[in-house]
Amino acid sequence: MSEFSDSELSRILEENKFRANLSDADLSGSNLSSAKLFLANLSKANLREANMRKAYLREANMREANMKKANLRKADLRRADLRDTNMNESDLSGADLEYANLECADLSDANLRGTDLLGASLRGANLMRVRGLTIEQLSSVGTLCDAELSAERIKQVRKKYPHLLEEKGLEEDEEVADPEEEAYEEVEVLDEDEEELSKPKIICLRSTYKKLSVSQVQSMPNVSIRENDEWGFFGHSTINHDYNFKAVGGDVVVIANATGLMWHQSGTGHRMARDGANEWVEDLNSKGGYAGYHDWRLPTVDEAVSLLESSKKNGDLYIAPVFSSKQPYIWTGDKCDYVFEDGSEAAWYVYFDISYDYKERKLALNFRSGYVGRGIGSDDGLWVRPVRSVE
Repeated sequence: MSEFSDSELSRILEENKFRANLSDADLSGSNLSSAKLFLANLSKANLREANMRKAYLREANMREANMKKANLRKADLRRADLRDTNMNESDLSGADLEYANLECADLSDANLRGTDLLGASLRGANLMRVRGLTIEQLSSVGTLCDAELSAERIKQVRKKYPHLLEEKGLEEDEEVADPEEEAYEEVEVLDEDEEELSKPKIICLRSTYKKLSVSQVQSMPNVSIRENDEWGFFGHSTINHDYNFKAVGGDVVVIANATGLMWHQSGTGHRMARDGANEWVEDLNSKGGYAGYHDWRLPTVDEAVSLLESSKKNGDLYIAPVFSSKQPYIWTGDKCDYVFEDGSEAAWYVYFDISYDYKERKLALNFRSGYVGRGIGSDDGLWVRPVRSVE
């Protein structure tokens, strides 16, 4: 096993912005906080008790690495290869493990509070005595086949998400040689869902944009308001959602069966002004579309509010864990009948994470809900999560 001094490690990280080769390295106790290790090779490395808080480890090869008691809080491990890794007693709270391969990984006694596990493979993983892991988090994983779970957790999964425990083939996926044919088959499945969604039980939400006053927004249906203020309200949706997420040609969508809407699972990777939000959606539709569709749009405030949960379900966000947690605040397509002193036009937005009371200009620690408010359209502080109506 190769050993590196702190100076040698710093030099390697500086010279290798990505694909750093640290295979079989002894990095136990090292400080790799916020390190840029995109596509790095850390296979069989000793990272016991290493500090990798907020490290960028996207698509890294960490197979058979020893990360016992490592600090991986808020680390980016999207699509990382973590097969056969030892993460016993490690802290993965708030980490992003979207589509990571955790097959046969040892996660026993690990902290998974708020960890994003969307599409992650947990086949054969040891999940005994994990802390902070909720059934909602497990609902979004790719598979739990052969995973080690407590009897109570197996009972919960079998009751709500039995398909996650079934043997499901990587082999079946590999048999599909033609990507276009695969996308076509998946779109056909979505068409069946669309037929199911055409039933009268769907809650139809307004899909055309309007200029709305604060009082109109505070009077919208299907919401429970905790408290109104001069900007909007704190509250959540009363819709009982049933979500399904599907991958179509590599694009991931979330189908809200209760409202007949199809949502982009994530959205923009950075914040932008509202004009930029409109342009982003236009580009999405014109440059190949997304999931085979070219009619994506900004949601109305009614549609965006429908995603607000009554409690934190996705880390610190009041939104279901089936959605990405990278878009804590989003623009809507609706305008507000208010003009700011500088002449800027106001637009409506939805916060899935509210920690500041704009009315009192102080931390809103007493609020336990999402927030709907009006903002300056030129503000570059919000994200976009586009939506389309299922026909």
